[in-house]
Amino acid sequence: MCAAGWRDTYQGIDTPDRIEAVIAEYYSPDRIADEIAPRPGLGRLDRGGRGRQGGRRRGRWGDRPGVAEVVVLYLDPSRRGEGIGTRLLEAVTERHRGQGVREQWVSVEPENAKGLPFYRARGFEERGTRPAWDVDPGEGRVSLRLARRLGVTSPA
Repeated sequence: MCAAGWRDTYQGIDTPDRIEAVIAEYYSPDRIADEIAPRPGLGRLDRGGRGRQGGRRRGRWGDRPGVAEVVVLYLDPSRRGEGIGTRLLEAVTERHRGQGVREQWVSVEPENAKGLPFYRARGFEERGTRPAWDVDPGEGRVSLRLARRLGVTSPA
């Protein structure tokens, strides 16, 4: 599912060789098995195998109190438009709120015509750019940084 989602999203944005290289590195069966193992702060594959979401309060962008990152949100491309992505984002957002998170961030490829409208429609606004996560900063490729404020519930 992650490989299919990556191909569907990045077709026309990246070269086929680059797309397959990313899939080989990040979506091998062993890596996916490790990634979907439950652990504190991250989401997991939903029951029907329709999507994957996760978020964390800490990461390569620093450890700022009350701030969290949506790390991954994938959807089976054949299931777009069914509300699954929204429910996955809501699940990680509720987890974040319960951890006292007040601000949620995500990085999106500037040409991602599927991800950008999705996040914007859910209240994320552009706050700048950063070097793309998977390339040498000297290449000049960037990710858009989007954020939104969250209402907070009491931590459990």
